[in-house]
Amino acid sequence: MAATKKCIVLDLDNTLWGGVVGEDGLEGIQLSLKAPGNSFVAFQQALLDLYGRGVLLAINSRNNPDDALAVLRTHPNMILKEQHFAAQRINWNDKAENIKELAEELNIGLDSMVFLDDDLTNRALVRAMVSDVEVPELPQDPAEYARFLHSLPYFPVNATTDEDTMRGNLYVTERLRREQEKAYESKEDFLKSLRLELTVYEDDASCLPRLSQLTEKTNQFNIDKQPLGEEEIAAYVANPNARVWYARLTDAFGDYGVVLFALVELQGGIWHTRQLLMSCRVFGRGVEDAFLAALAKRAAQEGAETLTIAYTETPKNIPAKEFIDKNFNTQSVAVADVPPSPAWIQTIYENI
Repeated sequence: MAATKKCIVLDLDNTLWGGVVGEDGLEGIQLSLKAPGNSFVAFQQALLDLYGRGVLLAINSRNNPDDALAVLRTHPNMILKEQHFAAQRINWNDKAENIKELAEELNIGLDSMVFLDDDLTNRALVRAMVSDVEVPELPQDPAEYARFLHSLPYFPVNATTDEDTMRGNLYVTERLRREQEKAYESKEDFLKSLRLELTVYEDDASCLPRLSQLTEKTNQFNIDKQPLGEEEIAAYVANPNARVWYARLTDAFGDYGVVLFALVELQGGIWHTRQLLMSCRVFGRGVEDAFLAALAKRAAQEGAETLTIAYTETPKNIPAKEFIDKNFNTQSVAVADVPPSPAWIQTIYENI
């Protein structure tokens, strides 16, 4: 079975539309309701369907940015608009280097990307220089593009969560945050400007599909990569000797969705954190520290004195290890010694 992918990286000329916009002009490209332009409209609609299921779209095009963006912004038959793309590289640079930059900007692995380009040379270059990226052989006939996209095994139809449908917009708002950060000299002042709010839920069974999804997909900030099904998590919610926690993050630009999950087993005066994970899209905001402070506060309210934490090393979860090393002494910490939440994050306890 092919591995699920997160992002489709797309060429523009002769891929999203027919012709070369720099030579044919905005009105001369093939993008219409009649052949041959209708093939590209159908392909864009198929891509939009995947976008609605949470697949990220990105642009990697050797082009004049003004020409290409004019099509995205003004062409009446464009299905995909600028806001549908989480990131873009429209320049004359090496496409392999562009893909590396896109992966870094989106904070995803190269092995999470699929590159679609009509040009055989570009496909060969990316295969040779960034071999982790999947590069299918796009059909020569654009009339086959949409069917070909649906045939790819990288985007299975699963239950869709709110976060899936939000994902494209999440990356757009992240670009807005990066632009705002440039106006601040200190990282703390920037974080204060975001007005971050962390809403924490305890033993709430209304979000089981997303929590299960987090256990399956989260790699970097995950203390023990053990996927859990919805029924397994529901059993812990019902267990009086366990606590299931999750948290949703919002800020001045929008809603990040549910980004944190913890599973705690109660062992007398010890709360043992068996699962703790966080979405990579909120790295660098101190959210994990606020979440730990919330756990410690509840532990103190219920008379617990110690927090312990599990850790199983994987090739990708170094950020989780760094968090444990910072906050736990050999995987244990006194509840009273857990630092308070960062000053720039407001914590709200929704059902506690």
